[in-house]
Amino acid sequence: MSDPTRRALLAAAATGLAAPALAQSDWPTRTIRIIVPRAPGGGSDITARLLAPGVSAKLGQIVVVENRPDATAILGAELVAHSRPDGYTIYVADNSFYFNPSIMPRLPYDTIRDFSCVTMLADAPVVLMTKADYAARTLAELVSRAKAEPGRLTFASGGVGASTHFAGVLFALQAGIDLVHVPYRSSGPAMTALLSGDVTMNFGGFASGTQLITAGTVNGLAKTVEGGMDTVPTFAAAGVPGVDVASVWGLHMAAGTPLAIRTRLRDACAEVMAEPVMAQRLLEMGYRTIASTPEEHERQTVEIVNKWVEIGKRIDLNR
Repeated sequence: MSDPTRRALLAAAATGLAAPALAQSDWPTRTIRIIVPRAPGGGSDITARLLAPGVSAKLGQIVVVENRPDATAILGAELVAHSRPDGYTIYVADNSFYFNPSIMPRLPYDTIRDFSCVTMLADAPVVLMTKADYAARTLAELVSRAKAEPGRLTFASGGVGASTHFAGVLFALQAGIDLVHVPYRSSGPAMTALLSGDVTMNFGGFASGTQLITAGTVNGLAKTVEGGMDTVPTFAAAGVPGVDVASVWGLHMAAGTPLAIRTRLRDACAEVMAEPVMAQRLLEMGYRTIASTPEEHERQTVEIVNKWVEIGKRIDLNR
């Protein structure tokens, strides 16, 4: 092989190796999509739309939010899992993403292997709400009514596998009552069902419930963990311990997305959430900011998935 030929081959190889690094350093150069697996009005949708303008300003590119709702949050996750690992398609994961392996053994993707983690954005309490004119005014009164009418009271959730679903399952289990689960495509439609009288109670978040509770339209009977409105007691304080599942929101991209891209997105999100106006808004909604690094979020994802797979072996989470 002649020296000119050898030099040409080495130059080509060097160019090929440098191309991915160049692409990473240039990211982003076009519009970024945030895929929300829920209908408008729920916690995931609200979170994405709060973050999008600030992240867009930080990254210098348009960030659009696309709702791809279904009752199990699988369609949006599958879309992202099969997208190119170039940082332009982002998945907003709620609890269903982390919980689905415990109730659906045949998902069209692997929750661990088919995604690259970006950050765990935040967590927040799940709140049990009833209409203001409902006869049961406290958690104790609701439990008594449920025991008197087994299998007749219904609870709405933001979807199968969501924190709002599992909170209802744990409440029924810990209180020794029989409730009927009615899943919706997000917390927004679930709240609508409560207000229209289609369900007895709704497990939702302060993001969609604070104004209604403050206005006296609905009663907040209990919350799963501390956070949000101080006037709403925790389940443990209201007499039913063990109902401690929190809502979480994380960001993921397709497996193989470079760490440099994921870190830059995570840093942009952390900066936006730390801005005073945003921080106050998140606090009012009961959110606790986490903003973990991609590496930390990988560990968090594995921990949550494994925890609920083990719980699913002991109790029926499909109730």
